[in-house]
Amino acid sequence: MPVRKRDAVAPATPHPIAPTRIIAAPPVLVGIAAMAGKAQGVGRIPAGRTDVAARLLAAIPANYLLTSLATATLARLLWRGLGVDPANASVAAMLASFVMFSVLALVAFGVRSALKLWLWMIGSGAVLGAGLWLSLTSGGRL
Repeated sequence: MPVRKRDAVAPATPHPIAPTRIIAAPPVLVGIAAMAGKAQGVGRIPAGRTDVAARLLAAIPANYLLTSLATATLARLLWRGLGVDPANASVAAMLASFVMFSVLALVAFGVRSALKLWLWMIGSGAVLGAGLWLSLTSGGRL
């Protein structure tokens, strides 16, 4: 069958393995490839130094503060709310804190906007701090 000129690939020298026809990808595959490119950050504006610095501050010191608040609040909630032994409540909250810190560090670099990250962290810290304060004022030490 003769190959039409618009379908042919014109290599410099014919090769037995060289493709002879251009095959277009189905539209569904093109859409999936476009979504994958967006998910990998293709076409995004490169992060500046201030964006990276904001994410580093959120990933390490602010993450430590937020995880500490969450750990203390969780320990108090386990002890007062669910009746778990205070020692076991502390150990369970501490074990959960390792997961929390790791996930928050990954999220700090995974979100699109550093501003939204900081707003979310400040809001979460305020809620956790208020919960811990209410717990401490209602009862003694853990």
